Amino acid sequence: MISTINQLTTKFEQKHGYRPNLLYVNAEQLKTLQEQLCEYNLDIISQLLGMQIILVQDEQAYVSWAPVAWKHKSIA
Repeated sequence: MISTINQLTTKFEQKHGYRPNLLYVNAEQLKTLQEQLCEYNLDIISQLLGMQIILVQDEQAYVSWAPVAWKHKSIA
């Protein structure tokens, strides 16, 4: 899942010239991501990725950008 997110982010940035700030995943993809990161706190995962996470029913993960206020908190 991490490599998929990296690919989606890279393609988005190449096409638009800026990074996405929204990640859309289904429940199964989110579970896989949590397991790969050994982290289950969504706020921390969001901080690590630099994107807000949105749960959807779609089969494929995707990214986008929206003018949302980023709630960046230090995780250090």
